[in-house]
Amino acid sequence: MAAGGLAGRATSAQQSTFRATVDLVAVDVQVVDGDGRPLTTLDRDKFEVTIDGRKRRVVSSDLVQDAASPGDPSARKLATGPAATNSWPVERGDRTFILVVDAGSFDASETLPVIQATRGFVDQLSARDLVGVFTLPLFGPRLDPTQDRASLRQTLDRITGRRQATPGQFNLSTSEIIDIMAHPATFGSSLVATPAASGARGTPVPTTSESDVLQRVQIRECRRTTDLGCLEAIVSEAGALAQHLEEHARQTLGGLGDLLDALRQYQGRKTVVVLSGGMAVSDRPGGRIDIGTEATALGEQAAHANAVIYALHVDSGITQSFSAQSRRARDPASLARERVLSGKLLAEFAGASGGALLPVTVGTETALSRVLRETSAYYLLGVEPTAADRDGKAHQLRVKVNLRGATVRSRLWVVLPK
Repeated sequence: MAAGGLAGRATSAQQSTFRATVDLVAVDVQVVDGDGRPLTTLDRDKFEVTIDGRKRRVVSSDLVQDAASPGDPSARKLATGPAATNSWPVERGDRTFILVVDAGSFDASETLPVIQATRGFVDQLSARDLVGVFTLPLFGPRLDPTQDRASLRQTLDRITGRRQATPGQFNLSTSEIIDIMAHPATFGSSLVATPAASGARGTPVPTTSESDVLQRVQIRECRRTTDLGCLEAIVSEAGALAQHLEEHARQTLGGLGDLLDALRQYQGRKTVVVLSGGMAVSDRPGGRIDIGTEATALGEQAAHANAVIYALHVDSGITQSFSAQSRRARDPASLARERVLSGKLLAEFAGASGGALLPVTVGTETALSRVLRETSAYYLLGVEPTAADRDGKAHQLRVKVNLRGATVRSRLWVVLPK
């Protein structure tokens, strides 16, 4: 994208005019308040942009706003005026949304309300908006971005939950798996609970360390607290489950990576909405469940695809923890940590793409309405890069706004063609 400017004017009689061209990189930024409402009165002086930690000049700021009310098929408009410093004409294309359902994180009964809420979200879009469907894990129903609402609804209705029961006999929670595997080599016969220290089967013991976690599980799951074989089986199962959850997370992230690669062929800005029941990952550095930097790498792929990801964490952990099959402790602190663990991975790749994690605590409709509200307007900044920035590689991008109470949604990576 280029902006032409007057470089200088000769003072001779002939008054020759010379023009210079400045190559700019377009950086799209959402700025919202605490309720997700776009802030639409900012000029370019409010923005600070850095690439690889070095400040870059913001040449222009255009506000691109959805002028249509939800469900109104009328055209969009480019907002100009005091809030915008336009350097070139910007065409506002119709929006592109990709609805991604993590079917592997829901069972059949949990999928229905998610699909119903998703259909309601589609009904609020303009008829000119493009909407696609993608299912995780791979080989589920999918549909390329289209304006055909009938095909879209049919594809959504074919999605069913495919969550599989976690294998194992000890009913270990995610946090228990992580804590047990934190220092498995230190767990030995010295940790076997004595009859005096143990209560009835199923009674939780107060914990203060990783060893206490194993002791609590041992009291809950083993018939005899002196049974070393049972203790070893718990540690072994924790390791197997950690590997199982790691493979599931990598498979899911791999599917998202394939989607982002495919989205490169579509022009313009894309909004990817991931609806998931959660993806378990460790909250202990270097501990299992560990997938390395794969979530952050999705941010780079999103930059190449010009896509932003919103992850909706539809948490069913509370329902599962109180189910008749669960023998685990139901203390609030444990439930809170489980919720954080299952949303941590979603938050990582959504944030890296310039989007956000939206926990679903009441209804999926509320979170989807926020996505629609936040994406109704964004700023297109014209940023002047250096020659070194233009190498076709991903560079770290940071956008700040000098305004109290404002939340900036901007991707963490930018790719400038050579």
